[in-house]
Amino acid sequence: MDKLPTRSPELKIVTRLMQSVALWPYDYDRHLPGWLRGRYHLSTVLNVLYYLLWLFINLHILVLHVKTILDRLDSFQDLFLILVTTFIYCVMVPVSLYCQLYYEKNVELIKMAMLLFRKRSAAGITYIKFEPTRQFVFKLFKMWMIGCMFGTMHWAVYPILQREKILPFQIWYPFDVHRSPLYELAFLGQVMGQYQVGMVFGLAGSLLMMHIFMVCGQFDILFCSLANVYNTAMINSGGYKLKLTTARIMYKSSARRPNLYYFNEVHEENLPDAPRTKTKQIAQLPQKHNYLPKLSNELATALDDCIEHHSMLIKFCHKMEECYHPFIMMKLGQIVVQLCLLVYMTTSQDNLTLMKLMNICEYLMLTMTELFLLCYLGQTMKVQSMKVGDALMMSPWYECGAAFRKRTQLILINSFHPVRLTAMKLYDLDFETYYMVLKASFSYYTLLKKLQQ
Repeated sequence: MDKLPTRSPELKIVTRLMQSVALWPYDYDRHLPGWLRGRYHLSTVLNVLYYLLWLFINLHILVLHVKTILDRLDSFQDLFLILVTTFIYCVMVPVSLYCQLYYEKNVELIKMAMLLFRKRSAAGITYIKFEPTRQFVFKLFKMWMIGCMFGTMHWAVYPILQREKILPFQIWYPFDVHRSPLYELAFLGQVMGQYQVGMVFGLAGSLLMMHIFMVCGQFDILFCSLANVYNTAMINSGGYKLKLTTARIMYKSSARRPNLYYFNEVHEENLPDAPRTKTKQIAQLPQKHNYLPKLSNELATALDDCIEHHSMLIKFCHKMEECYHPFIMMKLGQIVVQLCLLVYMTTSQDNLTLMKLMNICEYLMLTMTELFLLCYLGQTMKVQSMKVGDALMMSPWYECGAAFRKRTQLILINSFHPVRLTAMKLYDLDFETYYMVLKASFSYYTLLKKLQQ
């Protein structure tokens, strides 16, 4: 089992939450006696048993829901909540299995981000730090998880407030659930099931969102480095102080500045303390290409660093696509069916109580929010990857020589093909897919209404 680096406190929290519902394996070896560590595959066995425990919680609730539906087919109008929750528990099994199977790829992504993501842009007139992006991502993660857990766990509060022996889900049981301790056991099972639903769907989706937001923050750093590439070369050369000061004054006085940055946290560089990189010596060019030779080595070094950063981001996005395209397909399929069910059950019932109406609004809000966030982030990542050429054109490339211009071709060629996330390589995750999912849900809803008539 590949171990996750948990130096970051935020990553440690995410890891522990994933392990709490058996989405990721836990290293039990460190709690075993020394003579048992790494022997008999005890850590693997304990992880399998813990996964089977949560699988049993999920499957037993699913089976009871199916039995309830089969017993109440004559009163189909009363099965709104049971149908929705049955479908959610059906999707839980493949999603939790996906998290286990793709754990190694997630570890690879997290390690790559921790080792290769830049903490700030290259030195220049301005610079961008990655820390605000990281703080924003974790704040969004906390808000998303609180929303998911509230949407699933508030069911358990109703019986406590009413002080009656009723269960959150009125489903069939093979015994009298109103007797103690059977009621307490059934109540505990449903609460654990709802906890699992909130954690699984919240964590699996939020981990993808966190990766996308961090990639967008890294693209901001790349944009700033590209726009400042000439200033970076002057800083690395150790001279041009007057020209750098003039460039800063011009930047401050410029009324219109293209806004390329997603998080837009731009800081002014303290030029005397600006970090420098060692300049590499480039190969000598033929005489006919040796024009504008000023700062040729420094410019080539600064642009090579941007090319390396850009290539790393493209590689990271491709790995993220390989890791998440099955999950995205599952999520889109779940959202299509869930929206169809919600709309169908709403329009098919004559007398909607206030409680049922609140439940419908709650499910619709969570489902639509998740769909919009996924498609919005996929679209944003695609657009960010296409801005690389624009950021390069903001630099004074016309003052640079042949060595610099040859290197710009690598960045421009890579930026012509935007990075993207897909659902099983079939559909891009963007606003077009957002509209497609809504249309598909409405089409299935129309079909169900015709079948009902």
